[in-house]
Amino acid sequence: MKTRSFGASCIAGEFRIAAWLRHAALPLLFVAGAAAEPAIATTYYVATNGNNANSGTSTSAPFLTIQKAANKVLPGDTVLIRGGIYREGVESVRGGTAAAPVTFQNYPGETPTVMGSKVVTDWVSDGGAVWKKTGWTVNSQQVFVDFAASPRKSLQQIGMPSGWYGAWEYPTPVGSGRASMVPGSFYYSPAEQTLYVWLTDGSDPNTHVMEASVQMRLFSMHQPYMRLKGVKFRHSNYSAYAQQGAAVELSSYSVADGIDIQYVDFAGLSMGYMADGTVAQNVIANNNGSVGIMAAATTNFRVTGAIMQFNNRRNFNPNWHAGGFKGASNTYGIVENCEVGVNNGPGIWFDHARSGKTIIVRNNFVHDNTPGEGAIFMEVSKNGLVYNNVLVNNKRRGIYISAGDNNQVYNNTIVGTQERAGIEVNGMPRAGATLTNNTITNNSVSSGSTVYDMYIFPSDGITVANNTSDYNNFYRSNGTVQLRYNATYTSLQAWQAATGFDNKSRNASPSFVGPNGTPPGYALKAGSLLIDGGKNLGPMVPNDFKKVARPSGGAFDIGAYEFVVTP
Repeated sequence: MKTRSFGASCIAGEFRIAAWLRHAALPLLFVAGAAAEPAIATTYYVATNGNNANSGTSTSAPFLTIQKAANKVLPGDTVLIRGGIYREGVESVRGGTAAAPVTFQNYPGETPTVMGSKVVTDWVSDGGAVWKKTGWTVNSQQVFVDFAASPRKSLQQIGMPSGWYGAWEYPTPVGSGRASMVPGSFYYSPAEQTLYVWLTDGSDPNTHVMEASVQMRLFSMHQPYMRLKGVKFRHSNYSAYAQQGAAVELSSYSVADGIDIQYVDFAGLSMGYMADGTVAQNVIANNNGSVGIMAAATTNFRVTGAIMQFNNRRNFNPNWHAGGFKGASNTYGIVENCEVGVNNGPGIWFDHARSGKTIIVRNNFVHDNTPGEGAIFMEVSKNGLVYNNVLVNNKRRGIYISAGDNNQVYNNTIVGTQERAGIEVNGMPRAGATLTNNTITNNSVSSGSTVYDMYIFPSDGITVANNTSDYNNFYRSNGTVQLRYNATYTSLQAWQAATGFDNKSRNASPSFVGPNGTPPGYALKAGSLLIDGGKNLGPMVPNDFKKVARPSGGAFDIGAYEFVVTP
């Protein structure tokens, strides 16, 4: 369908995007340079009953594949994808402009799913309960049984993922060959070009829908100014070809909006390697092989309203690359308003992100992550602004500043941390790194079973210096806090006298409204000693977890919530 529009109306969609960008306080990356020039935009259609010989410009003559549409689009064009399953990997080689982005999205009211797997049939018995598929040329990283009927993780892979991985990246492989197979497993023999499976119940795979991953990526953007909306993605196979790849890769000034990426072999979404100005809004990135969302040398990105849960299902080393979100290689941007939970690794992790530009981690609910170094982990990273996060029942640490500089940790609520520390400023000595000018203010640490509530590595005046802590609250129900500097102090008064830290901090029950377990339960009751107990931070922390303006009283409250008197 051809549509012609003139003047301002030619970028009506742009204005709609600009509206939510303004609401979210985003830089106006997509409207810069927009011109009121005549434009002709084409809407293409893709359907599972289509044909790539069709024109693709009507619902009665759709294309069969998304790739065909990707090869045709010009700036300003839209591709509407009908519901159904598309077994392909899309390489988007044509992009848009700031005034006329290219859009790929679901047809209204329908849900398309891009799958990187093939249905495997004609299995032959290999003895006992093991079956094989010969002539299989792909090192499939995942094999699914009746996935559509009951989505769940892949059968257990036997051996290493591929030659791209060693003992550091993948320390606990299960077995090493055909002889290691057990119920609920699969093995690929590259020498034999044979795929073996042993189903959990020992049944014949020919009586099930068997899907094996084959596509390296599912949607890869190679040009800027693109939008991807309302599409599901499943079953990539990146780890057969390289390390650390994502099923969906963004390009500069592109937006992923409301897409759903699950059960892929490594990362769900990449904010774009060396890309600038990418946005992920309301993305679901759950149940993926290693990490939900990643950013490598990405600049000025924003992840907002995402859900990142149950990632690192394949048990990659959680100290290498795993968890909810990981940003590395001088990346910087914003992670906000997300739920990051039950990941097999850190919740939100910035690693060697030291470009000097500000990194913002705010208003996230980070819970039940294990066993990474921290629920929020700033490793050899600088200029982090970490505030208004609610962190609940995480293992190892709540917030960890490791060998980093100029990080500011403000108004976080940290509850029920297990193992090491509620907040830790440490990671030294580390070659080439320093631990300086980190500030811990207005945080609430309570009800943990950690060795320490707070651990600050002692200053040496050179590589470790000017780290400060004050206006915080530390609380354990037995009254005995654990605060570590050059020794461990079991009372706030002893800690203050010995270190000079936390002279205006408190040791009091936070008095949450409850029930606990979700963020609203960690708001403060009337009469809490955390109310007006913090330091006024001005525009640095303008509001709280629920966007209530700070301060609502005479001073900032301690923790992620500002108490508001109900009329």
